[in-house]
Amino acid sequence: MQTTMEGGGQEEMTNNVMCLLTDPEGTPLGAPMYLPQNAGPLQLQQIVNKLLNNEEKLPYAFYISDQKLVVQLGSYLEKNKVSVEKVLRIVYQPQAVFRIRPVNRCSATVAGHTESVLSVAFSPDGRQLASGSGDTTVRLWDLNTQTPLYTCTGHKNWVLCIAWSPDCKHLVSGSKAGELQCWDPLTGKPSGNQLIVKSAYLISYL
Repeated sequence: MQTTMEGGGQEEMTNNVMCLLTDPEGTPLGAPMYLPQNAGPLQLQQIVNKLLNNEEKLPYAFYISDQKLVVQLGSYLEKNKVSVEKVLRIVYQPQAVFRIRPVNRCSATVAGHTESVLSVAFSPDGRQLASGSGDTTVRLWDLNTQTPLYTCTGHKNWVLCIAWSPDCKHLVSGSKAGELQCWDPLTGKPSGNQLIVKSAYLISYL
């Protein structure tokens, strides 16, 4: 009976590996412990979270001799001919956590258009915002002060499209009626005569 127990104990020891978990700086996470050879990154992650008392379970990566562990311990030991008689040092490293949070607040609101805003465009230099509305107007806004600059009138229908020139010196707007108007952003006044195009080509034109 005693011999059987000893044999079973030796077999159990063979199926386990003495491991020491450390952080990247080499600080041990507790004392060395026996881990089963079928333990992999997922089981190690659960152990680290428990030992660190993390309320929120965090992801970790594990490295042995600067090689990332992606398989079970037994497979790693067999592949790399590592002796189970030595303490296996495993470095755990926290991974970045990316979360997408919904926008639940508005930093600023600026009153202006009397109907729905149908199109907006930021100037290439990031200083101004142009908006087109169902009230048939184009409005220019100062983004630094969050105040309106100019109200551009001249369209006879909803303003559906807005586009800036690369040098910020010109702004073009297009309405549902097919009206194209160029504006001077420095004055809010029309720049040149209005053009009329077929509404079907309006978006592709801009």
